[in-house]
Amino acid sequence: MAYEQAAISCLRWDNIEASLLDFEAWFSLVPARDPMDQTSPPLSETDADHFQDLRRVLFASPSTRLPVILLFGLLSATKGYIQPVVNETLPVLIRYAPANVGICWLRAVEQGILQSSAATPYFSDTLNHFRDLSIKVCCQAGWLSHAMTIMTTNSQIQLSTSTRMLLYNALRDAGRIKDLSMLDRQVRLSNPWRSRMTIPSSDLKPTSLPPSISSYPKASYPTYCLVSRPEVAAEVRYINHQLRGSNNVDAANVTVFLSRLHEVGGTLRIIQLLRGRALVAGPICSVPWLKGEIMHHFNRRNYLEVLKLYLTHFNNEAQLPSPFSDALRAIATRYQFAPLTALSNYSISERWMVLKAIIRLMPKLPEPLATLRLLYDTYRLEKASHKEAYNVRSALIIAFGECGAPDDAVRVLKDSGRAPYLKEVETLAGVLAHAGREEKTLALLRYAESGKMKMKLVDGRVMHIPASLLMYERVIRGFVKAGLLKPALEAETMMKNNLSLDFSRSKGHHGIIEALRALEIQDTQK
Repeated sequence: MAYEQAAISCLRWDNIEASLLDFEAWFSLVPARDPMDQTSPPLSETDADHFQDLRRVLFASPSTRLPVILLFGLLSATKGYIQPVVNETLPVLIRYAPANVGICWLRAVEQGILQSSAATPYFSDTLNHFRDLSIKVCCQAGWLSHAMTIMTTNSQIQLSTSTRMLLYNALRDAGRIKDLSMLDRQVRLSNPWRSRMTIPSSDLKPTSLPPSISSYPKASYPTYCLVSRPEVAAEVRYINHQLRGSNNVDAANVTVFLSRLHEVGGTLRIIQLLRGRALVAGPICSVPWLKGEIMHHFNRRNYLEVLKLYLTHFNNEAQLPSPFSDALRAIATRYQFAPLTALSNYSISERWMVLKAIIRLMPKLPEPLATLRLLYDTYRLEKASHKEAYNVRSALIIAFGECGAPDDAVRVLKDSGRAPYLKEVETLAGVLAHAGREEKTLALLRYAESGKMKMKLVDGRVMHIPASLLMYERVIRGFVKAGLLKPALEAETMMKNNLSLDFSRSKGHHGIIEALRALEIQDTQK
């Protein structure tokens, strides 16, 4: 597109203000997208690839070109060219933009998207989708007040499950109890299988490490539950009634319910009772119940229960590559799984949970490395979905690391080609750190920091993604486990310099930093 090339030619990085004026003048000449050309909601488009050259120039150095990137994102949205520009801009916004700039940009882009999609049949879906994305961005960047503003000023907003849980966790870690209660009331009114959250108790004070050692406050996170035992008991009776009547059951609701049951100390006997009811009611109840229960155990990393339920109730090994079936039988023999009546005509569409569970249990078996190599050599030839590969390949990297074979873990990443999955990179960084590969770990971290590294997301989209908080945390945790203080402190410094986030309320982050401070204290006492 001629106007795109003209806009690129006017960019002068030694004078950002002049570049902004010239860029806006040229880009304003780009014709708006015809709303009738859109055959799907614009924020859901996966095959759009507008302005390739311009995106490559701007995102090559996002920290120094942020003003132009934000202007580009706004103008593109206004003209209807929403994806992939929005998805590529959001990580940059989270990492580099101050709160006031980021919030103003989200508001302006929402207006631009409304303007460009008003004449399309996807207007309502697009509006809800972008507000959902905005709340997710606010949670990741720590702009919780704006997230709650979006919630309170848009009473009809329908949040995705992942965004709602992200918001719950962010509010919980920030101690915003009134906001949590407001969210919980909304969900209670809409669904008897309602999501609940655990929130920090505000009447217990955190203690601090000596200031000479730590610049982070050490927080204590005692909790109480908004969900009570009587409420869960009522839900047990409700679900039992549903199962007795052979009413259709949703697997996702089963997973949420079992999480709440665990939260209030519910016993295994209750789960077994309800599972028995589901099995008696027939496949309309038993299949979704078992899938939901498998997901519950998977989320809790109880991989033995995942495989036990899969093998004893589904027993559909045909959907697994042959070496994985052999490994599953070896695990079943070692842990003495009791055979039960199988639902042999049914399979789990999310087989990646089973594959990942097998891989994660392999290091506990005799001579695991040879088996893991066989599993990997078999799996790399499989035609897997992006979601499956995203989870299984990272599990292989972790397992190789646990077997003391970091070179095999590196091979998994190299075999992914020029754009490995984001989760592979984050996982490998932690494995290399734990293995004591200081130079390789820090080199990988710096390359990711540069924003030049192409990585695939869980849906297969390829983006230039800068180093994330999770990557820094895994590197620091790995170095601490290896007893390497100096590179751990260097990674912490890199994290502070490159991420403009508020770490003070994150419970998981505190655990990692506390372990680092403990290692620092040990070093001073030598």
